[in-house]
Amino acid sequence: MTRTRMTRRTVAWRRSRPALAVAALAVVTALTVPAQAAGARTAPGTDTAAAAEVPADVLDLTDWKLTLPTGEDEDPTEITQPELADYSEDPYFVVNEDGDGVRFQAPVNGVTTGGSSNPRSELREMTDGGEDEASWSSTEGTHTLTVKEAFTHVPEGRPYVVGAQIHGADDDVTALRLEGSKLYITEDDTTHHHLVTDDYQLGTPIELKYVVSDGEVKIYYNGELEDTLDYDGDGNYFKAGAYTQANCGNTDPCSDDNYGEVEIYDLSVDHGDGQGDGGDGDDPDGPSDDGTQAAVEYGWGDPLPISDEFDYSGPVDPDKWSTPSGDEGGTEGCWPGHNDNGRRCAKNSVVGDGILTMTGDENGDTGWLSQKLDAHYGRWEIRSRSYNTGDDGETYHPLHLIWPTSDDRHEDGEYDWVEYTDPDAQCLGAWLHYPDNPSDEKEHFEDCSVDMTQWHNFAFEWTPDGLTGYVDGKQYFHMADGADDEHGDIQDMPEGNLDIQLDNFTGTDGIRPAAFEVDWVRTYAVD
Repeated sequence: MTRTRMTRRTVAWRRSRPALAVAALAVVTALTVPAQAAGARTAPGTDTAAAAEVPADVLDLTDWKLTLPTGEDEDPTEITQPELADYSEDPYFVVNEDGDGVRFQAPVNGVTTGGSSNPRSELREMTDGGEDEASWSSTEGTHTLTVKEAFTHVPEGRPYVVGAQIHGADDDVTALRLEGSKLYITEDDTTHHHLVTDDYQLGTPIELKYVVSDGEVKIYYNGELEDTLDYDGDGNYFKAGAYTQANCGNTDPCSDDNYGEVEIYDLSVDHGDGQGDGGDGDDPDGPSDDGTQAAVEYGWGDPLPISDEFDYSGPVDPDKWSTPSGDEGGTEGCWPGHNDNGRRCAKNSVVGDGILTMTGDENGDTGWLSQKLDAHYGRWEIRSRSYNTGDDGETYHPLHLIWPTSDDRHEDGEYDWVEYTDPDAQCLGAWLHYPDNPSDEKEHFEDCSVDMTQWHNFAFEWTPDGLTGYVDGKQYFHMADGADDEHGDIQDMPEGNLDIQLDNFTGTDGIRPAAFEVDWVRTYAVD
């Protein structure tokens, strides 16, 4: 997946903390988990060819219907649920040879709908398990389509294919359109609205993401914001597949062997207004559901007892979390903040209405939590969001990280698997610090298609094979080994524990108040 950008930098700051006043309740070194759960998706890099027999084995097609280039004139074949769950039609809609994608093929002589002169093998968004056609507004809620796909064949004479689109009540709003080697974003009837690249090579996987909210369509290509369209309309829905932009009236040969083709490897829809599977959310009072979880997608098993659903009120559970325990500035439960900037205080982490809220105050007081579980390898998933509550000032830095139990990150490493510099950020970042590393070399990953003010599921996997980060069930970084004369292998931290922080980099004034909200924290063992 080419969603990320990686750079290496050296930064001369440290994330200090006083030694914990209480010892961890348990030390985890070689935990065992059950075998992969039934229905769980195979982890990245695993051979799935033998397992996938029909397209629904590869893609979640629950809320889709399929239109094929077969049937009667202006009345093409449509496949809906529950038939779609077991459906395959060679060559128009089948699992690809590698078993990791679905092939959509539409020949130029295929049957078309009454509203188009071009054939398609294409999915149309539905709701309620495929019973009803989706129809949403661009000005209400947040609506997101993410598709990883590759254009694999274009027709002769007119090598034009659409791989995904947003359709309105009457016409298409925008589409991703390939013309030869030129890949375009369209707007209404303007087919060449924005050129993404003039050097697309057939078979190259790309990731497209549409985010529609507040009368705008943000279009991301391989994790980078590519274009923003102004659009105010109702009756909208997503489509994905192969929509061949050629027919027997404008190209030759007119045959089954002249076709457009797209392979789709991953496909998801989120609706912040409570529709869809709930990855992004815009509910100001709390998350609508648990969203798409890496733990479920990859079969991590049951959460360990140290996990916390925050289904209580008041201070955090002292059996699961350590909080600041000093009396810095005369306040019990406070100690010096990050790099002595302000204070970290227990009072700034409070549970209510099923949510942990960590606050960063204008005076520099902020929250800090450390899970009472020291581990060598593990898996963690956290559903969280953040936002500024003040109008101006220097911003707090939200983090989920694995901190070494030795408190020496130069010796043992540090894994900041979620770190960003503004609670209102539109980019997810990660900084992975090598162990045995006096010069503090690190790797940086960034995904600028994630709105951090919305609810997302952030997951981290630490195994002998490396470090992997996920957002809403999708991998956004993987790092392994890398030892040289300056540092050790990235995954070789001897032991660490989960911390949640809202860091103050500024001092005691000129700071913009903020909130860091957590719906749940789930911890899993590594088999």
